[in-house]
Amino acid sequence: MRIGLFLVVSFLSTFAGAQTYGNEWISYDQKYFSFPVVETGIHKIDYATLISAGVPLSSLSSSNLQIFGKEKEIPLFIQDGGDEAIENGDFILFYAERNDGWLDSTLYDNEEWIGNPKYSLYNDTLQYFLTWNSSSDNFRFIEESSIDFENYIADDFVVDETFNFYSNSYNEGEKSADASSSFYMPGEGWGSTPKNGSAGYSWDFGTLNFTGIYQGSNAPLVDYESVVVGRSNAAQTNPGSGNHHTRHTIGNNNFVLVDSVFTGYQSVFVNGSFPADVIPSIGNSNFKVNIVGDLNVATDYQSINYWSFRYPRSLSFSSESIIDFEVINSAAVKSKIEITGGQFNNPVAFVTGAEPYKLTIVESNGIYQSLVPNATLTDRQKVFIASDNSIKEVNALKAVNQTGFFTDYASSSNLESVLLFVYNDQLGPVVNEYAAHRSSLNGGSYNVLTAEVAELYQQYGGGIPKHINGIRRFAHHVYELSGAKPVGLFLLGKGIREANITSLTSIGPGSRTNNLAYQNSLVPSFGQPSCDACITSNLPGTNKWTPLIPTGRISVKTQAQLQTYLSKIIAFDAQQNQNDIYNSSTKDWQKHILHFSGGEDFQEQQAFQNYLNVMATKAEDYYFGGDVQLVAKENDNPISPTELQGITDRISEGVSLMNFFGHFSTTESGFDINLDDPSNWDNEGRYPLLLANSCYNGNIFHNSTSNSESFVLTPSAGVIAYLGTLNYGFTGALQSYSNHFYDQFSRHNYGGTIGGHIKATIDSVLDESSNLIYETTFMQMTLHGDPMIRLNWHELPEIELTDSRVSFGPEDISLATDSIEINVKIRNLGKAITDTFDLTINRNFPNSTIDSNYVFNIPGLNYERALNFKLPLQSSQGIGINKFTVKVDRPDFIEEQYDELINNQVVKNFLINVDGIEPVWPENFAVVPIDSISIKASTIDALADFNTYRFELDTTPDFNSQFARVFNLSTEGGLLSVNPADWIYKSSGSSAPLQLEDSLVYFWRVALEDTELIWKQRSFQYITNKRGWGQDAYGQFVSNSFNGVELNPANEYREFTPIQADISCLCKSTSQSPGHYDNAWYLNSIQQDYNICTTTSKFHVAVVDKATLEAWGTRYVNANGSVSNPDNDFGNNNDNGGCENRVMKYFTFNQTNSTELNAFKNFIENEIPTGNYVLIYTPMTTRYDLWDALIPDLYLTFSEMGSDSIVPGRPNRPFIFLTRKGDPNFVVEIFSQNNEDIYLDTLISGAEVLGFEASPVIGPVKEWESIHWKQNPLESNTADTTYLEIQLLDELGNYQSSIDTLFTQHDSIINLQSIIDVGLNPKIKLLSKYTDPLNQTPSQMDFWHVLYDPIPEAAIVGNGNFLWAPSDTLQEGQKGLFSIDVANVSDVSMDSLLVSYFILDENQEKHYIPYDRADSLRIGAFLSDTISFETTNLVGSNFFCMEVNPYVDLNLTLTDQPEQSHLNNVLQYPFTVVSEDINPILDVTFNGIHILNKDIVAPTSEINISLNDENPYLLLDSDADTSLFGIFITDPEGITSRIPFIDAAGNIVMNWIPGDGNQNKFKISYPAYFEKSGIYTLLVQGSDKSGNESGDFEYQIDFDVIHESRISQLMNYPNPFSTQTRFVFKLTGDRVPDDLLIQIMTISGRVVREISEGEIGPIQIGRNITEFAWDGRDQFGDLLANGVYLYRVKAKIDGKDIDILNKEDTEQYFHKGLGKMYIIR
Repeated sequence: MRIGLFLVVSFLSTFAGAQTYGNEWISYDQKYFSFPVVETGIHKIDYATLISAGVPLSSLSSSNLQIFGKEKEIPLFIQDGGDEAIENGDFILFYAERNDGWLDSTLYDNEEWIGNPKYSLYNDTLQYFLTWNSSSDNFRFIEESSIDFENYIADDFVVDETFNFYSNSYNEGEKSADASSSFYMPGEGWGSTPKNGSAGYSWDFGTLNFTGIYQGSNAPLVDYESVVVGRSNAAQTNPGSGNHHTRHTIGNNNFVLVDSVFTGYQSVFVNGSFPADVIPSIGNSNFKVNIVGDLNVATDYQSINYWSFRYPRSLSFSSESIIDFEVINSAAVKSKIEITGGQFNNPVAFVTGAEPYKLTIVESNGIYQSLVPNATLTDRQKVFIASDNSIKEVNALKAVNQTGFFTDYASSSNLESVLLFVYNDQLGPVVNEYAAHRSSLNGGSYNVLTAEVAELYQQYGGGIPKHINGIRRFAHHVYELSGAKPVGLFLLGKGIREANITSLTSIGPGSRTNNLAYQNSLVPSFGQPSCDACITSNLPGTNKWTPLIPTGRISVKTQAQLQTYLSKIIAFDAQQNQNDIYNSSTKDWQKHILHFSGGEDFQEQQAFQNYLNVMATKAEDYYFGGDVQLVAKENDNPISPTELQGITDRISEGVSLMNFFGHFSTTESGFDINLDDPSNWDNEGRYPLLLANSCYNGNIFHNSTSNSESFVLTPSAGVIAYLGTLNYGFTGALQSYSNHFYDQFSRHNYGGTIGGHIKATIDSVLDESSNLIYETTFMQMTLHGDPMIRLNWHELPEIELTDSRVSFGPEDISLATDSIEINVKIRNLGKAITDTFDLTINRNFPNSTIDSNYVFNIPGLNYERALNFKLPLQSSQGIGINKFTVKVDRPDFIEEQYDELINNQVVKNFLINVDGIEPVWPENFAVVPIDSISIKASTIDALADFNTYRFELDTTPDFNSQFARVFNLSTEGGLLSVNPADWIYKSSGSSAPLQLEDSLVYFWRVALEDTELIWKQRSFQYITNKRGWGQDAYGQFVSNSFNGVELNPANEYREFTPIQADISCLCKSTSQSPGHYDNAWYLNSIQQDYNICTTTSKFHVAVVDKATLEAWGTRYVNANGSVSNPDNDFGNNNDNGGCENRVMKYFTFNQTNSTELNAFKNFIENEIPTGNYVLIYTPMTTRYDLWDALIPDLYLTFSEMGSDSIVPGRPNRPFIFLTRKGDPNFVVEIFSQNNEDIYLDTLISGAEVLGFEASPVIGPVKEWESIHWKQNPLESNTADTTYLEIQLLDELGNYQSSIDTLFTQHDSIINLQSIIDVGLNPKIKLLSKYTDPLNQTPSQMDFWHVLYDPIPEAAIVGNGNFLWAPSDTLQEGQKGLFSIDVANVSDVSMDSLLVSYFILDENQEKHYIPYDRADSLRIGAFLSDTISFETTNLVGSNFFCMEVNPYVDLNLTLTDQPEQSHLNNVLQYPFTVVSEDINPILDVTFNGIHILNKDIVAPTSEINISLNDENPYLLLDSDADTSLFGIFITDPEGITSRIPFIDAAGNIVMNWIPGDGNQNKFKISYPAYFEKSGIYTLLVQGSDKSGNESGDFEYQIDFDVIHESRISQLMNYPNPFSTQTRFVFKLTGDRVPDDLLIQIMTISGRVVREISEGEIGPIQIGRNITEFAWDGRDQFGDLLANGVYLYRVKAKIDGKDIDILNKEDTEQYFHKGLGKMYIIR
């Protein structure tokens, strides 16, 4: 006897078995036909079936046929009449088995862990396959034809099996706090319903029949197998004492088969033997599997999966027509079997297995005999015998893939980086569209391989429909075949778990036992709980947990659903286009993330918020650089409608990710923080990924529609993918998962696919040390969506700077303000920037060419950075309109995704409103045609307060001549004008009317009268009947820009700009190499030349031009024949190079011969012009002795150059001599005293001989006329040359081209309009080019004039005449009014005038006010209009802005029409908008009644809601105001639903009536039907347009719905009473009684008063107090006496009495349905 068991206590992965894929049996060049087998037995395929299927029998031999099942060839017996041709009447016989757990075992880490080998995890059906080849040696039954029975002794017994298996309940294996692994655990599978045996329990299988048991002495042992599993894990009495005890017994004496104590979710696998005589000889035996309740534990749940007994039995049977048994090899060659009692009709007998036989059975006198050849590979073999009428007919064959051929994936042309699509054929057409998209450029250019799941079951899944190995082995096979591994596994179709598991969201039975679930499970998943990631996990090539291939699923059942999702994917992928336009409207949404934190109490809410804050830090940093918004739950109420609308708006604008961290809820969203229905999100194309850190929400593997499916499959809205756990959620593990997921998408795997993020997240955490909670959380986070989705990534950054993100401050600026602020918000719409880059600010001052540049370093940019810079005010030149150009990363250091220029800079004006004033008319340098003009200026602030302004005018820029005039003007700000008669003399104060003198230049200036005058100065010239621009005085020329020439204020002459250079020389005494190379001379530290060429003593002479300070070079003939410096042959020794093959920068003359000495003397005296610098140095030595002998007058030459030390008698030693020829005052002499080296270093000076003078920009103009000029040289023998360049500029002031002409002394260009097209070049600039190489004295310009037809000038008038109403502080919604005049201050009419009005809010956003273009503004005319504007959504500090003739280009350079000045066209008026803060009044009634808490309400009720707001400006008058309400109903089961106004199908659910100006009340009517009886809760939220909620507390009330019609006991109140009493009662149901009667009786039972329903008055379902009050009178109107009276109520509906409601609650007040009342007067 041996009884054995093994107890599985370790669940570590020990992947075993050969690496096979299940398709090794397939020859891909053969055709295959499938057919299902649902019963084990002998099967038959006849000729007709083969022909009907299309098998080409005419061209086949019967020997060619094959059948495969269970991934191997099975033997056939073919009845073909011996001709090897299958013809009519021929057939095929074979043995086939229905499906059991044969393939399931491969899913377990150890195949012996299988929980129920008798019952498949997936299916009872098994597909077999018929095919053919060219072989004649296929697998066949060997016919055993011998009937030599007399030579064999019949076997005493065979081996039979009695067994049972159970499929009532599914055992998940090990659990920990409701977590169970998706991997198959020991004993996992189907079994019996678990039973609690803590006090003992027994599965008593009654009398188990061991039919025909053989108990002879040669009987083998009975083999017993079973699996018992633990289904609970109660606390143990003592550590290690166990909490399960199982004992199995059999036989009359309760022989113990196994007795084991074990723990938790372990399994007991029993495999043992016992003697056959333990079984009673009659074969009937009791059999019990006991839970022994002796461990003193709270629970001991166990279940049994299956049991089996293999026992010896005689061959005596009773009436069976089908039998099977095992035959043990005989000592002889064959075993003889003699069967008695069988009822066989033409029996067929097969020996199955590796050595198959077809046996011959001979019947004689009811005894069936047969010989069974011994097996050589095993000690026993199975025999199956069936009557021919019990053979199963195969009626149809189906060609695989319709063609008969399997898909040979291994021979696919390209399996590299493949994207696998596994789909169900009923989705086929749309799957093809989807694959085409994923293959396209827009879809990612993936290498898509599609595989239909039904074929995968056949190829890789053993022929078992819905077996996960079909997908699992296929994916593994492709993985192993490829070099570059698959990038994704996309499962297209809903999957439903196989098991029946009960949880909050595991709704309904699984697909294994329910036909509807089976049909709806289009593409299965792995394990229980279902786990898509596990499909390619726990395979060779990775650890147990990390999937080989990133995996996702779209859970659809119809083509329409898949088409919906595909449309969303196409739209979403279009948003990932890296070549798309990048701006905030298109890309900003991709940087936004929404976090939602829930929690049941304060501590949990804080913890969840902290978790999300850590994730936010990751998302906002690294490469994603997002912007995270947290929505936190702080109480049990839903989010208010106002906040909810804000969230919905944000979602509608687009977010990349929504992350919920909280509890599962029965609300519509599935979370404990409410959301609007996704169908109400207007976020088409901008779909987020939803990450659900909660319980159950990710469970898509049941028959009902999950929250995940609702969010993902909402057409044109919702989310693009949903990542959530399908089981219980553990906060610590969820936090870890999400943190690592954030690490992946934001940093480590930025730009990767979501499937890739999930794979990397699992890989980064799970290992052998991970507990079950972490394993289940990480593996069961299910991706419902395409795994190839990328979470809004960007290859490169994209910096964006917009106008609204640049603002200035402070608001109040005075002359005491030392600095202004520039606030800049820069935004990155792409990948985060980690490097430092520059931000530059250029400030262009008002009416000035002066500007300032500031450069700031910005240390990276994730999403948005707010910067604040302070710049000096510089009031002397900064008052007025300052133009600021803000540039980011210019020049381009950061490579950007889309635009390196346009969106990196903003040009914006800032009006510095410091009671300043600017000259306006005449414009600077104007030429005016008349001798009497008004001077005009505009204050910086057109609405400035009353001030005094000082005007001065003179003929000199110093304003100190006798002519000087002055005028003080006191007024409010705006346009100020001084008329000719207004002036007085500055010196005397007497009247000095202005009469202009022809051709005289006038200077004028204006300032605010103050202790320190800040002047703004202009000039103009009067020339009779001429108009234009001109400069004709020194005080005007100083405004020009100069280069190389400058104005000398002492003599008012133009002079060339002086220049200086440093000259140095090293002269060596040695002649030794390499020291002689050091002899050299330098200009500005740049070596000009070096070396001495030969040791012959020489003069080295360097000449430096007096003007340019550039060195002369020697003559040199170049290799190409050209000659450099052809005039520079002065008889020097190094002419044409000397010792260097190049031009040299010194001239050498040998001191050893008279020829060169004379050449030297001539060079110095005659060839070098006066004024040039001459450097002479003598390396090694000076040969004074040879001078004396050869040319003694050489000393005189040096003396004339200013030397006083080069005289006869000096020792022959080196010297350095430097002079400026003709200037004896500039001489430097250095001599070597003791043959030491000598060195010279000094400065020389020169002057430019070329200079430029440029005018300011002239124009814009209406038409060009002429140019006039005059100049004079300073000397009569002039070498001056002057050119006039007219630079042509476009309307923006950009240079286009030039016109050059010789600037003669006095000349002009007339008909300028024929040369310059004013349409192309409305502006010009004059440039004078001066040269005088001889005298270095430029010509002196007398004047230059440009005459033209001028353009107009408009100005805001002000002067206190403006309207602002009703006040500077407005209530939101209240309209404002503004009016001010605009005048034409020029003598030229304007075209139709464009005026821009807008509100600049506190966020720097502009809200334009519509205003039509006005009529033309003629000379001296005014424009006046009143502007009305709205204040809705403008709460805060604002500016009302007005811009006349506004800028129309981004650089704020080009106005709508040309104009002289823009300063006086701008106005800003500050005002404040406040929000009202009074709560609106909310009113709620049920059927017109205000109910009390827990009042009864009719199942069919009308709930009326009204919100009354006193705000007269923000009316609740729009359908859109429905968004201000949130109406929630919680049913008796605790499920909370938000009631929509219109449902997803477009049906109106609640009616509404907006308010109006007469009554600002919004009304809602909800015709409700409450289907269930029980307590409901109504929660109503409402707010007005200012965001004020309806009171401090939301309206919340419980009410009771009772569908059954009942009436409560009638009570009267008051009781006792003296004058009158009313009746109180409750009604339930949906109808009020047809008949209601109150009877009042004496205590003897006499009715004294009946009160009918007509008297009672109106009644309703719920609480009633009658309008009728009984006055104590009888039916005749007589007063009843004091005393006790009885009363009762009778109520009927449709003639039937209504039952009493809650009778027991009022029993104390009633007796037999009668109540008492007391009359006491």
